[in-house]
Amino acid sequence: PAAVYSWAFTALPSRRTSPIVLSSVSGPELWKVEKVDHISEWTTNHKSYPNPLSLKDNVPSSWFVGLNDAVALKVQIDALETIDETCVLPSDDDCDEEDEECIVGRGGINAEAFVLAGPRAEISFDPSTSKAAIVTCGGLCPGLNSVVRELAMCLSRQYGVQQIVGIPQGYRGFLYPEEWKSLDETVVQNLHNQGGSMLGSSRGGHDTDAIVDSLVNEGINLLFVVGGDGTVRGAAKIAEEVKRRGLAISVACIPKTIDNDIPLIDRTFGFESAVEAARDAINVANTEAEGFPFGLGVVKVMGRNSGFIAMHSALGSCVADLCLVPEVDFYLDGKGGIVDHLYERLLAHDKAVVVVAEGAGQKLMAELGAVGEEVEDASGNVLLDDIGPWLCKQLKQRLDERLEKASIHGDELTLKYVDPSYMVRGIPPNTADNLYCLQLAHNAVHGAMAGLSSFIVGSVNTKECYVPISLVANKRNVIDTSHQSMWEMVVFSTGQPSFQTNDDKDDKDAITTASGGKLI
Repeated sequence: PAAVYSWAFTALPSRRTSPIVLSSVSGPELWKVEKVDHISEWTTNHKSYPNPLSLKDNVPSSWFVGLNDAVALKVQIDALETIDETCVLPSDDDCDEEDEECIVGRGGINAEAFVLAGPRAEISFDPSTSKAAIVTCGGLCPGLNSVVRELAMCLSRQYGVQQIVGIPQGYRGFLYPEEWKSLDETVVQNLHNQGGSMLGSSRGGHDTDAIVDSLVNEGINLLFVVGGDGTVRGAAKIAEEVKRRGLAISVACIPKTIDNDIPLIDRTFGFESAVEAARDAINVANTEAEGFPFGLGVVKVMGRNSGFIAMHSALGSCVADLCLVPEVDFYLDGKGGIVDHLYERLLAHDKAVVVVAEGAGQKLMAELGAVGEEVEDASGNVLLDDIGPWLCKQLKQRLDERLEKASIHGDELTLKYVDPSYMVRGIPPNTADNLYCLQLAHNAVHGAMAGLSSFIVGSVNTKECYVPISLVANKRNVIDTSHQSMWEMVVFSTGQPSFQTNDDKDDKDAITTASGGKLI
């Protein structure tokens, strides 16, 4: 592949322009595009180079992202929210000439938008002298190896970058450059068929100054960080230190978490593969429940603070009778409790299936005195009390006697518990996730090569874009239970109690996502 890239990269005339320029308009600005950092803002003698992709034959200019291209954050709006109070709708019968002028001349709403991802016609680094580093941090996730592969492939094949290294064992690996791995095409070509991360991973181990020192000492000017919320916060610190030192280093993040709890973006890679694996476990639990009188299958899936895997797999399985998630408090006994609901399902169908996220019911467990001492892992995450066995015990105690009385054979509850937690993390990605990993990785490379920094790449309303890290750090995507969304489908589909109250606020300005979440 190196022989293919024989172009000579001559720097274009030096320009001190912002990479994103909004067209000047009269009146109120319609879009508020969230600014992404660019290395030209803190470095001197910044140069621009033609994108190698623009030098290929028969490549139309429309394939490259323009200066004003952006992606709207919200697509569902109030149709009247841009209309001034003194204006009327065009369909109004009494709309006179003055009203029509008001309609035509009204301004915008300053709506939020993000920079569109993709290749730029000009880039900020000479590919022949660039050196890229890739690191994976935090827990495992389907697609990690696919992202590593596609980062290396895009850098090498599309831009001609030949110096690409992988940092082993997460952030701590920056301290040991002698252990870094060269990532050429022969090394990464089959990674997409493997689960886990060929680079390894770890939690914690972040030393900002030491990491940036290592980047400088090893000549790294392109850093790609793959990880979850804690990893993204670490990347933000690296990017800030790079800026403080005035270094020409781009820091790009590809957000990773099977919990799908990164805010603003449609979904994270690996999520759909995890949902598919969870659904297999639910099908097994359903088969077991069907095989015995009063069979109850309970499946615990991952979801510390966000119950997306539980919600999506429960809906996708079409057999769940109850879905419990961290975002919705529930109770066991009394009218509207889950025990009565399951009792009725067992009497009606002789079986039932429960899907519960690992973070569900923590408040209820505390109220009933079933919690232990608070302990944190190396990333600062509080270790949860195990809802699965506890819930099984509570249901067994409460349903056995009632079912025995209702059965002509004196049958009690037959409970089968399935915990596929780590089985949904270590698998290779499915086809949809593999494609998504490719899109995220390639767009991360395009952004970094263009000189953008301190951003995550993700899909917003199905369009890839660059979101400043500052907008997602210390925030979370959780299931939206207040609006018309997928949670409403869960409640109606399973027939379970909603556990909502009239005090739940319907915030019309809430930022929601395509996977049924909202930002908190």
